[in-house]
Amino acid sequence: MSLKGLFFSSFKQAKSTFLHSISRNKPSIRNIASIRNITSIRNMTSTPTFPDTSAHEALPSNVAPTHYKIHLFNLDTAKNTFSGVANIHFDVNGTTSSIILHQKFLEFQKAKIVANLAKTRTEIPVKSVKKNDSKETVEFRLSEDNTSAIAKGSIDMEIHYTGVIRTDMAGFYSSHYEDKETGKTEYILTTQFESAEARSAFPSYDEPSSKATFDISLTVDKNLCVLSNMPVASSKTLDSGKKGPGFDKPLKEVRFETSPKMSTYLVAWAVGKFEYIEDQTDKVYSGNHIPIRVYTLPGQSETGKFALSVAKKDVDYLSKIFDVDYPLPKLDLLAVPQFGAHAMENWGMVTFRATALLFDPAKSDAAYQQSVAYTVSHEIAHSWFGNYVTMSWWSHLWLNESFATFVGSLCVENMYPEWDTFTDFVTNGVEVALDLDSLRNSHPIEVKVNTAAEIDEIFDPISYLKGGSVIRMVANAVGIDVFLKGVSKYLKKYAFGNAKSDDLWDAVSQVSGIDITGLVSPWIRAVGHPYLSVFKSADSKSIKITQKRFLSSGDATAKDDEITWWIPNVSALEGGKKEATVPAEGFLKLNKDTYGFYQVIYDDALFQNILAHLDQLSPEDKIGLIADTSAGAQAGLMRTSQLLDLLYALKDNEDNVNVWTEAVKRLNTLKQLYFSDPDVLKMLNGFSKDLFSGRFTKLHGSKQSLSFQETKLEALLFAETGVAGCQQAISIAEALYKAGNISPYLKLPVYKTLLANPDSCTQSVFDTVIKEAKEPVAIDSTEICLSALGYIANDTLLDKVLSLYFSKYVLEMDYSFLTISLVENPRTKVAFWKFFESHYPDFRNKVAMWTLDRLIKSFLPKLVSADLYKDASTFFADKDTTGYTKGLKQGLDSIKYSLLWSDRSKTDVFDWLKSKGY
Repeated sequence: MSLKGLFFSSFKQAKSTFLHSISRNKPSIRNIASIRNITSIRNMTSTPTFPDTSAHEALPSNVAPTHYKIHLFNLDTAKNTFSGVANIHFDVNGTTSSIILHQKFLEFQKAKIVANLAKTRTEIPVKSVKKNDSKETVEFRLSEDNTSAIAKGSIDMEIHYTGVIRTDMAGFYSSHYEDKETGKTEYILTTQFESAEARSAFPSYDEPSSKATFDISLTVDKNLCVLSNMPVASSKTLDSGKKGPGFDKPLKEVRFETSPKMSTYLVAWAVGKFEYIEDQTDKVYSGNHIPIRVYTLPGQSETGKFALSVAKKDVDYLSKIFDVDYPLPKLDLLAVPQFGAHAMENWGMVTFRATALLFDPAKSDAAYQQSVAYTVSHEIAHSWFGNYVTMSWWSHLWLNESFATFVGSLCVENMYPEWDTFTDFVTNGVEVALDLDSLRNSHPIEVKVNTAAEIDEIFDPISYLKGGSVIRMVANAVGIDVFLKGVSKYLKKYAFGNAKSDDLWDAVSQVSGIDITGLVSPWIRAVGHPYLSVFKSADSKSIKITQKRFLSSGDATAKDDEITWWIPNVSALEGGKKEATVPAEGFLKLNKDTYGFYQVIYDDALFQNILAHLDQLSPEDKIGLIADTSAGAQAGLMRTSQLLDLLYALKDNEDNVNVWTEAVKRLNTLKQLYFSDPDVLKMLNGFSKDLFSGRFTKLHGSKQSLSFQETKLEALLFAETGVAGCQQAISIAEALYKAGNISPYLKLPVYKTLLANPDSCTQSVFDTVIKEAKEPVAIDSTEICLSALGYIANDTLLDKVLSLYFSKYVLEMDYSFLTISLVENPRTKVAFWKFFESHYPDFRNKVAMWTLDRLIKSFLPKLVSADLYKDASTFFADKDTTGYTKGLKQGLDSIKYSLLWSDRSKTDVFDWLKSKGY
């Protein structure tokens, strides 16, 4: 599954070094070390011992399913029920007297087993069927006293069952929309089986290592379209044999071709009234061009043109760089009205929320184009990473998600190099992951997962972004061409099978001649990451560099600091050293282009020298410097005023949108720290207006056409100056609103600006925004309007905003957009928390657990006050937190560390702001 906005950093300079040495006049790079001088981490230092992540709760291995025939019928959208028949072929690996399968919400009517021994087929009666709903299993016993058993050969099992068509965007579920012409509610039936929900649609070995082939068939209304992983093998009209509501229409049975071996979570089907647009690959595969289709609701297919163009290029590009052809005979991409994640990589039938797949050049915010390109590429990359080769167990989830994220970005960079996709990753990938990984309650990239209930909690920035950052670091160190050769070797070796973390690293090690497996092990299996402290000696002749574990709490103990991480291309720290001294030449800027997944903290003199040479740094260097300074300030390793100095230094000369994105992010973090202190918050808003308004007005007033990156920057700075109360931004927003000609890319900043300021937050504006949220005029309207509504400055209208939760107007999948805006707004933060407290039973029982988990992860870190921390800690203390335990602990950690930071830095921040006249 995808996360929005995960863009990865540039490989154009894959052979550059991490240590950037700049003279007083011109930059000069000195190569302090080459990775190729390092033979093995095992020769440098003792290899750390990490917990075994392979053990987990699993079904018995005495039988193994190899083929499923699944037929679904009696699909009743009024009662939300269905019937099914599962025919499963098992190889028998050891004596068994019962068959245990996964199931969830299923009821069983009958079952039979036929044993295949030599050329003899013998039916074995099923004596009893016993469900265990807590473990989500069902046991089919051949005898009550275990006297009847199968010892060898194979068996075929036929199971008749009924199930529930779910409404929580998981399993086999119902999605709906209103037909604009008839006003009728129409239904789409589709699937979301990742991570362990296939068991709610058919009994199975619902584990990623239990790969099998699948024959899927469905009986449906004759006028509906049916999709699945494979092409249609046959479709025939049936006499339904039933009369009455829901069964008085002609039916058809659609059968699909047999799939290759794949995991149950990748099985998919969809039923509905769809239309599509189609293209095909330029390259010929096995004698044919691969057909690619984008399926949408009726009337929307034209908005799939951009995604179709991306998908077509992706398939050919990825087949080339992996030297492995796209493995299936077709590729469908389907937009689903209610969809919890952003997309799901079902093999051959990828599903998306509409804003992640569809783009209307005339009505959509241009920023969504980049998001669509990335999300489509990410999901198609899964055709190799995750589908063709699948992780052996969910502990190795990062093998799927980190690589699909990284490779998806390679695709976008290949298609649209002017978008600076890789630079974007530094701020929206590396730095996001570093922030989460600096908490004590972070987790390793390769994390132990015991049961299915724990899986969804690890779909987070560690599994996606820390993993992707480490991949980027390794690829930069060995060279991108060498790295991709290793990836190709890995894919070919484990084709249609399963793999573990070291299997990938072993392949890269073999191709590169470097023990990457050993070097990277702490990065994958240890919690956290290091930082490098850099100090100039008293005589200015040498510089001392030390490596330590970074914690945003600033209280790492000796036990926390036992790991020595491999720092590529820094020879001073090779050989497992934690500290070293190097000659001082000019000044050092470590971690060139922020390729390394670590922070760098400089002493005052070195930091000031870097500030004096900002114009000689790359955008990636600047992003890393801003984030490192912020992290150092939070941990008490630097002064927060140094962060303010750095941001102030960007004011007149910086024009890169990604650098400004990081600056905005870190300044807004300070506003969150002091949201309850009106004096400091007012001064920070004054700083925001001064820092951002000049460049915003220059871009907005430009008579020349703006580039894609410039439009993103204009929108970013418009929103920040407007929310901070800049009168010029408010006047521009009011004029655009009055004229009624707001460009799609400016709609969010205009709405945010108008709603965030009391004088411009009129009933008319509010009515306009909330109406568009409820009745979207564009694909992205609801997301944009909800992202603005939380900034409301009119207290009398707040209840109407909060009432959108659990209403028919705002779907569960969009709760995060409203929630994040409400908790970022200092006026509504406390009100939202009180609303959540009082409506917790609804959040707990009416929304999917993964939705609740993501909401808690998004809002809890924003509740930065002693009272809110105490309140939240007390509130959750007696709750069953199963399904969101990790996110809760991380959120409480974040508040606690932020409170320490705000207390420590308040005087420093206040004095700096006052000295600048804010």
